[in-house]
Amino acid sequence: MQNEEENNILCIIPARDEEESIEQALSGLLQNSGLSSKNFLVVNNASKDGTFSIVNRMGIKVLDCPQIGYGNACLLALDWIHKNKCQPEYILFCDADGSDDPNDIQTLIKTIRESNSDLVIGSRTLGNAEMGSLSPIQIFGNALTCFLIRIFFWRNYTDMGPLRIIRYQSLLILGMKDTTWGWNIEMHIKALQKNMKVIEIPVQYRKRIAGVSKISGTLSMSLRVGSKILYTFFKLLFFGK
Repeated sequence: MQNEEENNILCIIPARDEEESIEQALSGLLQNSGLSSKNFLVVNNASKDGTFSIVNRMGIKVLDCPQIGYGNACLLALDWIHKNKCQPEYILFCDADGSDDPNDIQTLIKTIRESNSDLVIGSRTLGNAEMGSLSPIQIFGNALTCFLIRIFFWRNYTDMGPLRIIRYQSLLILGMKDTTWGWNIEMHIKALQKNMKVIEIPVQYRKRIAGVSKISGTLSMSLRVGSKILYTFFKLLFFGK
């Protein structure tokens, strides 16, 4: 059942060419997250398939982002929120492929409220990642990023997972800019640089419902993504922007 307090939460879901998974993923979110359709904002990220029409048919708000890039999709959603003068208390980020477990969402919401945190990240490492849901390169890249954070920021983290919730006002303070795969690490590093309270909680992670990951689907793409994440990390570390 929808809790009235959930009216202050908006979940942004970037989606690119997810026609094989988006309906099942969104149905799972509607059934098991404790949120209603008005809490979700899907951003169709230059899809060449029927992603946009499927989401629209389901009665969920969907925006069209013609520029490829996870960050581009998130930035467009934030611009829409600003232009429409929405004032959510929290912004939740979730993937469109069904890999995030909707049952974890209420735990994230409860945690950020009760801990008075700025950012709560769902850790697949602390939780349970289904075998095959993360590629070896993803596991290595994630461990390397967390190692760098421990070395340069003296903070112990285990994951840069996509399922996360942040206070809207805190997100505005961060001034997010990355347009592609550096979005999550930019959010994390900027939050640490601004001494925000960032915590992790364990979450479940599943194999995507269908299709191939845009990040880890091929070795070349995985290397490109990894290089961009490392570039973003050191750029923020040394230049702060």
